[in-house]
Amino acid sequence: MANSERLRIRTSCVASTSILLRLSLAASFVLGAMVVETNGAGASTGCKSTGYTCTIDGYNATTMNNSWAAKYYGSDTKGGIGTPPHNCTLFAAWMLAHNGLADPGQAWGYADQWGVTLASDTNQIPAVGSIAWYDGPGMGHVAYVARVNWANHMVFLVSDNYASNSAGYTSNAWAPFTQPTGYIHLRDLSTRLSLTTRRLKLRFLAHFAR
Repeated sequence: MANSERLRIRTSCVASTSILLRLSLAASFVLGAMVVETNGAGASTGCKSTGYTCTIDGYNATTMNNSWAAKYYGSDTKGGIGTPPHNCTLFAAWMLAHNGLADPGQAWGYADQWGVTLASDTNQIPAVGSIAWYDGPGMGHVAYVARVNWANHMVFLVSDNYASNSAGYTSNAWAPFTQPTGYIHLRDLSTRLSLTTRRLKLRFLAHFAR
């Protein structure tokens, strides 16, 4: 084989290898950018409904009464439930009970009071199974953290929403880590993280600790 022919084949092979390497790196980048820590709950891309289609793990107008959550947040005097029933504190407590948290023996107040009452369990670091807490406006808000994306610092929040002068609604959506006032850790779920996710999480925690 002529030298020029060998050179042409070798150059072609090098070019092909280079293209494959670039494609592989691009795929790795895309996967890395979408790293999500999740407990497998039925959360999706975003939803809002006056019914219960946006919640997860079987929560609805019937099942909301099947745990200790209803004892503290299941009446008009314990959380401001509307008609049909919608209440952020009820759903957040229901999810904690659903995940195995025992009856705490007391209510934690309205949503804006949760992070104060539970100050020793509250920080600014999200986790699947934690409760995202807002100290305002009004009586605040609480939502369940169903997913955590460590690559872009977003959390997937699921909530039941009481709304004045309306029937209320359920919702789920992605939000920045910094949108909630804090995260309450009473019954976080253990999730198996990939090496990439662990690295991203450790990098965030190291940066947060500075």
